[in-house]
Amino acid sequence: MQSILKSKSVWFITIIVLICVAFFAFFSSPGGAKSQDETPVVMQQDGYQVVTIQVKKDGFYPDHVEVKAGIPVKLNFSKNTSITCIRSVLSDDLGLDQYLKKGDNYISLDNLKAGTYSFNCDMLMYHGTITVI
Repeated sequence: MQSILKSKSVWFITIIVLICVAFFAFFSSPGGAKSQDETPVVMQQDGYQVVTIQVKKDGFYPDHVEVKAGIPVKLNFSKNTSITCIRSVLSDDLGLDQYLKKGDNYISLDNLKAGTYSFNCDMLMYHGTITVI
């Protein structure tokens, strides 16, 4: 009877498993940490709070933004690819129905009161929120 350690199929499976574990460890992000494109950056420009939201094939990044009340807001929905089902951004809360072309898409919002406003894609698959504090 052949020893299990001498079996070619066991060694082959072991090597495949080790490669998969190494691949996962190398390409996965650290537990719970946000990547740079998920961290909202609010810039002040010409009296506006400017926030860029990346439109990707799998949603909005970041999908939650905080801005200050009393200062007008410009949201830039930046769409760098045409390979996405997100064609528009909608919000009943904000009265938005904006087609998103490839590139920068600025939307100005004035006089936002404190609260949380939701937005979504035209197919209602991807969602996000804007919290005004």
